[in-house]
Amino acid sequence: MAENVPKAASLKRRLPLLLVAAAIAAGIFAWRAWQRAQPYEWSGTVEARTISVGSRVGGRVKAVRAQEGDRVVAGQVLVELEPADLPAQRLMAKAQLEGAMANLDKLKRGARPEEIDQANARAQTAAAAFEEARVGARSEEIAGAKARLVAMQVTLDKAQLDAERARSLFASQSISQGALDDAESALKGAVAQRDALQQALDELQNGSRREEIQQAGARAAEARANAKLVQAGSRAEDIEAAQAEVDAAQGKLDQTDVLLAEVVVRAPRAARVESLDLRPGDILAPNGAAATLLEDDQLYVRTYVPETQIGHIHPGQEVPISVDSFPHRTFLGVVEHINSEGEYSPRNLQTADERADQVFAARVGLREGQAELRAGMAAFIHVAK
Repeated sequence: MAENVPKAASLKRRLPLLLVAAAIAAGIFAWRAWQRAQPYEWSGTVEARTISVGSRVGGRVKAVRAQEGDRVVAGQVLVELEPADLPAQRLMAKAQLEGAMANLDKLKRGARPEEIDQANARAQTAAAAFEEARVGARSEEIAGAKARLVAMQVTLDKAQLDAERARSLFASQSISQGALDDAESALKGAVAQRDALQQALDELQNGSRREEIQQAGARAAEARANAKLVQAGSRAEDIEAAQAEVDAAQGKLDQTDVLLAEVVVRAPRAARVESLDLRPGDILAPNGAAATLLEDDQLYVRTYVPETQIGHIHPGQEVPISVDSFPHRTFLGVVEHINSEGEYSPRNLQTADERADQVFAARVGLREGQAELRAGMAAFIHVAK
């Protein structure tokens, strides 16, 4: 009995310690069980897709049709630029196109009927001249030339007699020197005319020279070829070249129209104007950004998943997303993309320990909350273990 009393006293003293140890063990077990039941939580940032709109031509700002914060629809005008010399360039391009089209139409239609008739008439005239040169003069023409020569010879004989009579009379001082000169001049004129008629008769009797016949034949052949060319119309190569000129002119006109359309900066789709710092009179550089649009209906969360937890997420998976601004509400998100390569330094993670681990960037698209959430908010993604 005496030995049991000290044992009971010792057990009584240890009982509180045992109870405390049991309570601690139970608390650790419960905390670990609670921790295992908690989902993974990855921090990230709400982001929105942006669009930088501008003009390929640039120029002086004529009017600003929107302000920062405005909601715009697709095709709405944001900024208008002065067209400068683009309208004049379009007018020139249009005139060049019309000229090229007229030339192409002319080549396709070919020669007019009047031009064909004219070419045929020239060919016939040249052929007749060649035939005349080849055959020579007709007998009637030779006979006429001989008759004219005989008549001229009679005239010459009379002029010679008159000249001799005038010399005799002048010697006897019966006529003046002027009368003698007239008789001599008439004689010389008659001799010249007789010689010319004799040469013409010789030419008719001898016919055309071989060189003249060859020249006449060449002219006739040239006229026939030209008539055939006029009737045949334009060559296929000429039509193709004219068509190419039309295409080039049309391309120049289309290019000018595209540049003219660039003087008006429009919203490519529905969005909200994030930044637009232009005033009338400002100069916008070619290909420069005129405004930045925010597609706030295309919100997503950029997060980084630790390497050890990457197996708990996959594209197409639905996950709940929470933000500090709405502590009692979650928003539905869908995993859209996971990077195939890990990284070590995403500086927007919350703690240094997280930044020291290898992580994989992921994009989670928000399927709700577009009206409440804003780009730049801190977000938390929860995934069950």
